[in-house]
Amino acid sequence: MNGGILTLFLRREIRDIRGNSRVWPLYLVFPVLGIGFPVVFALLAPLWVDGGRADRDAQVIINLVQRLAEFRGLPPSEAIARYLLRNAAGIFILMPVALASTSAAFSIVGEKTQRTLEPILATPITDRQFLVAKLLACTGPTVVVTLVVAIVATVLVDVLTAQRYHTLLLPDRFWALGAFVLSPLVAIAVALVTMRLSARATDPQATVQTTALFIIPAFLITIGVFGKLLTTYFPALVAGCVIVALADLALFRSNVRRFQREEILTRWA
Repeated sequence: MNGGILTLFLRREIRDIRGNSRVWPLYLVFPVLGIGFPVVFALLAPLWVDGGRADRDAQVIINLVQRLAEFRGLPPSEAIARYLLRNAAGIFILMPVALASTSAAFSIVGEKTQRTLEPILATPITDRQFLVAKLLACTGPTVVVTLVVAIVATVLVDVLTAQRYHTLLLPDRFWALGAFVLSPLVAIAVALVTMRLSARATDPQATVQTTALFIIPAFLITIGVFGKLLTTYFPALVAGCVIVALADLALFRSNVRRFQREEILTRWA
């Protein structure tokens, strides 16, 4: 019985997100950026290298990139292209942070203000099932869009650069692990944090503003601080995935434990 209720609830959640005018425009903007940045970086790398031969600062950067273990022995343009693409993969971390947090900001407090939360909580659905459905509704579309964009960007980059380099630039192991593993894990983490805020809030607008002013910047600063390490040292990237996965588990358990079902039913009834 609970399984059927959970399925119906999840379908309703996804339908509500599609109808949220503050959420779905982001699903149009970020795919353009996620495809555009890698393609532009891959195509402009040879031009940047050619133009940088007479620029001492640019030449220093080129030499530093070519000294990296994975780029050693590669032609300058290919080394720079691979280096820029690896850094461009950061868009696939930014994408789930923005998309999942915006969806999660409305996930529970929106139900409160619309007076639709009480009937849901009055059903036999458990707190865990309720939060799982909310989490899947917030992160499912985000993860699917991110993965599709990463695949499209990979194909376009390889098609446009294969003749020049006679090899496939993407996906390398950093790109694959970052886009297909770390990105979904980050989406889950930011959604869980924002859902916790949404469960405690009473005003959707205030929740969105708090998310934009504090939660998103906090995740982006963390990524910025460790970004260089994650793009140059593969064991650090693997460790990052493990740490975020463990954080996801801890956050979900905390959300289930602190979810005040009775308080919501009595306060918002």
